[in-house]
Amino acid sequence: MNFEKAKKLLTQLSVFYFLLAAMIFFVAGDGFRHEIVNGSALSPSSVIGEIVDGMVVEQRLPLGADHVEALNLQVATFGRQNTGILHVDIYGEDGTLISSAQGRLEDMGDNQVIRFSFAESLDGMRKQYSTVKIWSEGCQPGNAITVYYGNSVQAGKYTLQKGIASEDLYQVDGTSGSGTLCAYFNGYNDLIFYKVYWPLILFVYAAVAVVIRRWWNQAKQGKCNPLTTFYAMVVQYGFLTRQLVSRDFKTKYKRSLLGVGWSILNPLLTMLVQYVVFSTLFSNGTKNYPVYLLTGIVFFNFFNEAINMGMTSITSNAALIKKVYMPKYIYPVSRVFSSLINLGTSLIPLLAVMLLTRTWPKWSLLLLVFDILCLVVFVMGMSLILSTCMTFFQDTLFLWGVVSMIWMYLTPIFYMDTIIPEKFLALYHMNPMYQYINFARICIIDGISPNPISYLWCILTAVVVFAIGVSVFRKNQNRFVLYL
Repeated sequence: MNFEKAKKLLTQLSVFYFLLAAMIFFVAGDGFRHEIVNGSALSPSSVIGEIVDGMVVEQRLPLGADHVEALNLQVATFGRQNTGILHVDIYGEDGTLISSAQGRLEDMGDNQVIRFSFAESLDGMRKQYSTVKIWSEGCQPGNAITVYYGNSVQAGKYTLQKGIASEDLYQVDGTSGSGTLCAYFNGYNDLIFYKVYWPLILFVYAAVAVVIRRWWNQAKQGKCNPLTTFYAMVVQYGFLTRQLVSRDFKTKYKRSLLGVGWSILNPLLTMLVQYVVFSTLFSNGTKNYPVYLLTGIVFFNFFNEAINMGMTSITSNAALIKKVYMPKYIYPVSRVFSSLINLGTSLIPLLAVMLLTRTWPKWSLLLLVFDILCLVVFVMGMSLILSTCMTFFQDTLFLWGVVSMIWMYLTPIFYMDTIIPEKFLALYHMNPMYQYINFARICIIDGISPNPISYLWCILTAVVVFAIGVSVFRKNQNRFVLYL
């Protein structure tokens, strides 16, 4: 190992690490200071009737945030231009009035969600319940509005009934109704991640530096370790890796009339087909469904293509492995890199659909660098594991075909996770592809940074799977030639 070149390479990686950390910190902004909390309401099914003077509507609702700023209420005007004032009072668990807000009826449109902002946020009651009381002033029959209630969740054309406890039903003048008001609180939670971000970044860097220092000393003694392996791949075999990537990319589009154009057309055509099939079933309540759908298609296609190519990378290069010595890990790694080129071209139609649907690019798009980097590391780990299995068991190819299909349907590509029963959501969100795709959608569609937990999930799944892949591959690579 050329130690001068190795030192230069490590310096470049250190600079990249801190530049990436700084970019994430400044682009994320308040996303690391506060977690925005938007409560959820059941789908509206009917209205409670006109809220006239002397009538009181009550609803028990969880506050659900460190700082509650407003209550959102879905109202109906019966198609009239009403006058008067609608009052919203918030009572604490001890029955004391803790906040109130009001709105003019003439400013409220039919079937609108009206935000009632509080003069001061309700602080420190995140785990408490409140009682919302709604009453009117200057409203008589024929000159009043109403509010919606529901008892189910609407997922496209499907209606999922929700079990509602008796104490959570709305009440009109003390009489319980048959659902809950379509109302929810808005606010934010304080995060300590902003304060510990840079100490955490420095701690990780220092910990990695200690490990690399140990590997550096071992390399000077002529011992092989992950540092020498990484150096060999980047420097000694870098040219060969680039040639393999180029070969795989050219082979894919060999004798193809459109060539690389298929990387642009394929996700677009897939989106069009799935949009026609699923838009009427699952698009209800989905913000910018075309971009939502295409983001899922582009990222999952990369995942599936890279693993399919990486899985057969050892067996398909059997003749070369038997004749020429080179580190075997280069084969699955080069396949992932060639798929990464296809991902880059697939982002072009995604950007085009964003512009056509007026989803204007924001600074949060820069965070996709982090998301894609984690996804690439995760896919490399999966490719190392499956290429090892494929060498010993040819049935791996057929088994993976079934697993990948199941994985696709367990990932919200064309549907939203709101159709998943609440008791299974925690397990469902452990799907790594859910985390990577959801991260991308937040950056692209919402134009904000995901919360810190999303970053940690992406890093954790990538590092763990990659470490397992490297371990499995290293232990078995010397036996590959016996099965080729």
